[in-house]
Amino acid sequence: MYSSYELWTSLCKKLVRQWNEYCCVICKQPRPYRIPSIGSSPAASTVAVSNRRFSSRDDEARREQLSVLREIVAAREIAHHCRSNNYVYSQLQDLGNNYGVDLDKLSFVQRLFLENRYIFEAIAKHIRVPDLLLEVQVCPTMDLLTTTYKTNTDAQVLKHLAEYLLSTEYYNRPRIFTDASKSSDGRCGIGVFDEHNGTRIMMQLKLGTSISTAETLAIQVAMQHIDKRGIQNAVLLTDSQPACLFLKKSRNSRMRNSVANDILEKAKRNRTTIQWIPGHVQVDGNETADGLARQALSAEFVMENDIFVHDAISYFEERQASKINSWYQDYVRQKGKTLKQLIESGSEEENPYWFAEENYTQ
Repeated sequence: MYSSYELWTSLCKKLVRQWNEYCCVICKQPRPYRIPSIGSSPAASTVAVSNRRFSSRDDEARREQLSVLREIVAAREIAHHCRSNNYVYSQLQDLGNNYGVDLDKLSFVQRLFLENRYIFEAIAKHIRVPDLLLEVQVCPTMDLLTTTYKTNTDAQVLKHLAEYLLSTEYYNRPRIFTDASKSSDGRCGIGVFDEHNGTRIMMQLKLGTSISTAETLAIQVAMQHIDKRGIQNAVLLTDSQPACLFLKKSRNSRMRNSVANDILEKAKRNRTTIQWIPGHVQVDGNETADGLARQALSAEFVMENDIFVHDAISYFEERQASKINSWYQDYVRQKGKTLKQLIESGSEEENPYWFAEENYTQ
C-alpha cells in the first residue's frame, strides 16, 4: 500500500508533467527532457538522447500524417453536403460569391471548398421526387443467363444469348449502344452508337470519374439523343451492370440522383428500355460503341460533366497519395538511421556538453 505522502507526491508530479506538456503545445516548443546527471553512465546518457530524438521525430511524423489525412476527411464531409444540397452547401456557395473575403480569416473547410470549388460544384445533387418510376424497364441481366457473373460463362455462349435476345424480345426495335473507356492517366471517354440511323457520338469527359460513373453518363448522353430525335420504343444497350443496378435502384426511390432522374424521366417519356448485354464478346453494336469510347480519349470535344460523390472523394485521395507516400518514405529513412548517424547529423547546440566523447574517458 502507498502512503498518503507518496500518493500526493505522485499526483503533483503528474500535474506538473501535464502542465509542461500543455505549455509546450501552446508555445509550439519541443517537450522538455531530463538531462542525465554527470555521474550517470554513458549508456544512460546515450539512451536519453536517443529517446529524445526519436520522440521528437515520432511527434513530427504524426503531425505531418494528420495534416495530410485532414484534407481527405474534410473533403469527404464537404462532398456529402454538396450531394445533399443542404444549408451547409448553400453557405459555402455564398462564401464563394463574396470576392472580397479574407482567406486568412476562413476555416480550413471553407478554404478547401474555395480552392476546389469546381470539383465540389460538379457533384450531382440528390433530389426528392413525388413519384416512383416503376414503369421504366431496367434489366441488369438477361433472362436466359443462369448466373449474374459474366466470368462464369463462356464468351461464345454470352454472344449467342445476347444475339438471341436482340432477335426475339427486341426484334424490330431501334437499338442504341453505349460504352465508356478510361485511360491510365485518368481521362474518360464515352461512345454512343445509334444502329437505327447510324449516328455516332464520342465525347471526352472534362472531369475524371470512375468507369461506372462514365458508363452512366454515356447512358445519359444516349437518352438525350433519343429525346431530342423523338425516338420511341427504343432499347438502350449497355455493358455496365453497375450502371443498370444503380438506375434500377434509383427507379424505386423518391430520393434520386439528378443524373439518374434525368435518364429515367426521358426513358419514361420515350418508352425506352435499358438493357444490359455482355461486353467484349463480339456483339457488333457494342464493339462499335467501345471503339468510339476509345477514340473519345483523344477527341477534341470535351464535355462538361457531373461527377458522383465517390468520384470527388477519389480525386482528393489520389491527390494526397503522393504526399502520403513521400511522408512514409521520409519517415522510414529517419527511423532507419542508426543512433550514430542521428547524433552526427545534429548540430552542436542539440548535443549537450556532457555528451562529448572526452567526458567519457576514465
